[in-house]
Amino acid sequence: MPSFPSLPTVGRAKRRGLALGAIALTAGLTLAGCGGSSKQADAADAPAATVSPLARVDCSTLTIDSDSAALPTVSGDAGAKPTLAWSGQAAPANLTVKTLDEGTGEAVSGSDIVNASYAGWEWGSDATFDASYDRGAPTPFSLQQVVPGWTCGLAGHRVGERVLMSIPPELGYGQGMTGGQTQAAARKPPQGPLVFVVEIVSKASSQDVESAVSTATMEGEETATARGITVTGALGSEATISVAPGTAEPTAPEVIVLARGTGQPLPAGATAAANVAFSTWDGSRTGSTWKEGVLQTVQTAQLKGLEGVPTGSRVIVLTPPAPDGSAPSLAYVMDLGEAL
Repeated sequence: MPSFPSLPTVGRAKRRGLALGAIALTAGLTLAGCGGSSKQADAADAPAATVSPLARVDCSTLTIDSDSAALPTVSGDAGAKPTLAWSGQAAPANLTVKTLDEGTGEAVSGSDIVNASYAGWEWGSDATFDASYDRGAPTPFSLQQVVPGWTCGLAGHRVGERVLMSIPPELGYGQGMTGGQTQAAARKPPQGPLVFVVEIVSKASSQDVESAVSTATMEGEETATARGITVTGALGSEATISVAPGTAEPTAPEVIVLARGTGQPLPAGATAAANVAFSTWDGSRTGSTWKEGVLQTVQTAQLKGLEGVPTGSRVIVLTPPAPDGSAPSLAYVMDLGEAL
């Protein structure tokens, strides 16, 4: 599986890995990808649902139940951190997803990014091991970059729904995962059966992103050509990027708006859904979310040059090599969807 190299992290010395298939550019972090050499994000930053997941599973082979007498009782209104009253029974053997509140929005697919408020418990525990409610805002996740219980459990549910999920160990983090990145260095990773209450606040799909970009207006062709950068692919469809031989490498991050969208400008601290393709400066390594079918999230906190760029834009991002030589100069083309 190809993996994305790192984007610059503004205001911090550490470069963080961007890897297709096993990372999330969410909540200020990226996690290392399948077999890649990129370093993992700081443990203290990582929401638990994005701790390095177990192997991918085919959701169609799973039995997913919609209720169980063993499930805990949930107290608290939507929008607030819930509390649980445990049944005293053992956890269900199957992945179990019970709808607490119906939603009227679009259905989520397993390749979407969802923006969700959530709280998670180890089975039988009174204390959450992670909760977006404690951070004061929902968190966007690619459903291809979280534990399989989330991927399979949320697919098919609608924006606006609140669900209670019981996730067996084999679809979470196992009974005693070792060597994995925890959500806080001082805590053990969540073990055994897990329970989450999840509110689906919004979602984004690759189709949403490309529909927005399809109406953008080209403006940066001359700048890109002068910089030695070539981007192919019609607006609203897959793009590729290449660097002409002999082109000077960047000494600082550069952003070129190749096509300007008609959406709202991305504010400081925003997270946007994006399709991304990259190439190393010598063209020896490439990758593409379009080919992988895994939509990414991109943060303006990591790349200040994206602040103020309208959603629906296609941009070129050029990054210099890592000071320690661990990563080469890179060229990205990004189609930016709505802020999440």
